[in-house]
Amino acid sequence: MDFRIEHPAYLLFLLPALGYLIWSWNRERGRTGRTALVLLILRIAAATLLIVAATSPYFQMRAKEEKLIFLVDRSASMEGTEEETAAFVADAVSKGQGRDIAVLSFAGEVTNDTQESSGAAISRSEGETDIEGALRYASAASAGHPARIVVLSDGRETMGDALEYIRSQLPAGVTVDTALFAAPESEDVSVSSFTVPATGRKGESQQLEVTVRATDSATARLVLFRNDRPIAERNIDLAVGENKFSFIDVQSAEGLVKYEAQVMMEGDGIQENNRMAAVTEIEGPPRILIADTAGNPSPLGNLIGKSGVIVQTIHAENLPHDLSSYLQYDAVIFDNVPGHLVGEDRMTVIHQAVRTFGLGFMMVGGEGSFGLGGYFRTPMEEMLPVDMDVTGKQLIPSLGVVIILDRSSSMSGRKLELAKEAAARSAALLREDDTLGFIAFDDSPWEVIEASPIGDPEEVSGEIMSVTPGGGTNIYPAAALAYERLRGLQLERKHIILLTDGMSASGGDYAALAKDGEADGVTMSTVAIGADADRQLLRQLSEQAAGRYYEVTDADSVPSILSRETAMLSRTYIVDEPSTPAVREATGWDALFGNGLPQINAYIATTAKPSSDVILESPKGDPILAEGRYGLGRTLAYTSDSGAWSGAFASWDRWGEMWITAISRILPTFRNEPFDVRRNTDGSYTVAGPKSVPFLDIAVVDEKGRQLQATVEPVRPGTARVRIQSGPGLVYFRISGDGETVSKAGITIPYGEEYRPGPPVKERLLALAEASGGRLLESPEESLRSPESSKKDILPAWSWFVLLSMMIFFADITLRRFGMPRILKPGWTVIGQKNATGNREETTVGKLLKAKKLER
Repeated sequence: MDFRIEHPAYLLFLLPALGYLIWSWNRERGRTGRTALVLLILRIAAATLLIVAATSPYFQMRAKEEKLIFLVDRSASMEGTEEETAAFVADAVSKGQGRDIAVLSFAGEVTNDTQESSGAAISRSEGETDIEGALRYASAASAGHPARIVVLSDGRETMGDALEYIRSQLPAGVTVDTALFAAPESEDVSVSSFTVPATGRKGESQQLEVTVRATDSATARLVLFRNDRPIAERNIDLAVGENKFSFIDVQSAEGLVKYEAQVMMEGDGIQENNRMAAVTEIEGPPRILIADTAGNPSPLGNLIGKSGVIVQTIHAENLPHDLSSYLQYDAVIFDNVPGHLVGEDRMTVIHQAVRTFGLGFMMVGGEGSFGLGGYFRTPMEEMLPVDMDVTGKQLIPSLGVVIILDRSSSMSGRKLELAKEAAARSAALLREDDTLGFIAFDDSPWEVIEASPIGDPEEVSGEIMSVTPGGGTNIYPAAALAYERLRGLQLERKHIILLTDGMSASGGDYAALAKDGEADGVTMSTVAIGADADRQLLRQLSEQAAGRYYEVTDADSVPSILSRETAMLSRTYIVDEPSTPAVREATGWDALFGNGLPQINAYIATTAKPSSDVILESPKGDPILAEGRYGLGRTLAYTSDSGAWSGAFASWDRWGEMWITAISRILPTFRNEPFDVRRNTDGSYTVAGPKSVPFLDIAVVDEKGRQLQATVEPVRPGTARVRIQSGPGLVYFRISGDGETVSKAGITIPYGEEYRPGPPVKERLLALAEASGGRLLESPEESLRSPESSKKDILPAWSWFVLLSMMIFFADITLRRFGMPRILKPGWTVIGQKNATGNREETTVGKLLKAKKLER
């Protein structure tokens, strides 16, 4: 056993401490001789022990036990080994009773499965294999004590470098054992590559090549998709290894075209490697996507189509969710589209297409657009040249809003978070003197915010976001409380918004509530989320209370609905009076507006952003037509509508020309140069373009519009190497340089080696074990062997030194207070001590005893 200290430099404090104690001893006048010397020694001992404790002393001794940590590989290549690995761990745990044992499972990340170590299975197989990351996690869990890490894996490492970590960074006292497990062999077919030309022209025939790998001879079916629709399929006979197939497709449309190849076989072992996508860019005239609603078809397609651009009109609820579908177009127009029909997920994708890839965007007004469409604080408002609110224009009457939110257990997770965000967004639309109430309910109502002037919006938002899930669903008590809180308030508008996803407990006279509320000017709208909501009841409640009923299948529409409801409380968002717009900034529009303008009937009030260019404005100073730049794209807002609100504009002889001009203003204006993007053997990508573009700015976005983390390393002028973190699928590179040159490319990220059938890698596991002095185990019992003689355990000793220092310190205080103790001979009755002359002097205690006897 060795005694060691971790921070010896702290011992230098002994010198000033010793000097101070000797100096103070010399200064004392009340004590001399033996007493003073003893006190000096005690103080020196206490100070010395305390300083030694600060050096972190410890005893190092041979380890008798070590922490045992099992790392169970749960990656995709281990599919089918769950019971075998669980049995191995359970056997070791049962035979190692009393040992400190932890069970962790890992793929791309680590999960603690210690509580499940005796079960039949530990964790389902998924993801990549990051043995290095798992070893780092387990080493940290050993907390500096001797440990044995047992890795149960097939050795197919697809992330990190575990061997290098063990050789250079594995903590002392940690040993790595390995145990080999192999997934059951199964028949598998996979799409190993899929190539299409990067560019093409309309009417041109293109050859698409698919390579299918098979582990055995088999018959399968190969299907080809264009823009997510099947266009060709054939039965194929596969030989062992790689099989190549070709398709010919004639390009009938322009823009970005996404292809996908899928192979299907009965009894296929791995499904994740059966699909692969690729894209090609087909040159042609500009393509415009117009979104409208079923009850209000847009006339813009006919007006814009006359200019030669290709126009496609779609109902808002049918808008696509993936980025590739929008990159087929040059611009997107929302013609009087309510935000809840779009949803925030699709808004995010369009937002990314505009900002990163230069897509143009235009929003056209109407009762379902801008602020009244629920676009407040959405990605659409962020990129438009106008803000949705009209704060400070004194247009909004006094309002009172009570939001009733279902917080039952079925709302837990994303639905509840989006609903709370929606409520906070609605609160932000109100003025400080407007009234807001917020009631969350499950079996009973919880009045989170009592109906009162809103005050500080941030404080209100915090209270709303604090709501947590509860139990069942009972609407009536919460509705009754909301009506009660609004009753009698002196407000011009009083409204309740009820949001729920479930069936309410029976009971309650809703009709009476609505009737009493009607007499007091209270209205109520309802929102049904998902198929389990009581749609009949909610529709009935909104009709009885003169409100609106919304039915949504996806909770991402909820924020737009609540924003829309809050905005619609004030019809003054709509400026409903004929007026002639004034030309404010005519650059690019001079020829169109040079000879005067007709009247419009109505528009939606908005506020122009400081960075926007207001082309037309109303006599009240509100923007009618405004444009701006957002990222690489251009956006435009027309706050009147494409029909009756535009009044005399709709019969103006230059009406169609105005829309064609608007389209030209938002189409991409950069120079589109070809860049070659190729995948390297190490998984990185080389982007090569013109040498005239010395520095490349590259962004990478996935199909959901999420920007991925990308590292760009310049190689030479016009060339860079890009490393990205992404799972398999289709991603898009936006490549730009010199401020004008832009290109986009769709790249297939292939599925990892994890999903390619193959044998276990015993050699790697053996190397990992040998590098740390461990073993490749054959049985669970081997993992329970005694620690190697070289392993040392550490026993911290600082607390002992601190405790001993405190005891000596208290002894010093006691001696200073009561003096040195005397041992009295039997029969002595006099309490005292000799003074300096040798005479006995009574102590204070003796005097007190004598006084006590006199009293008696």
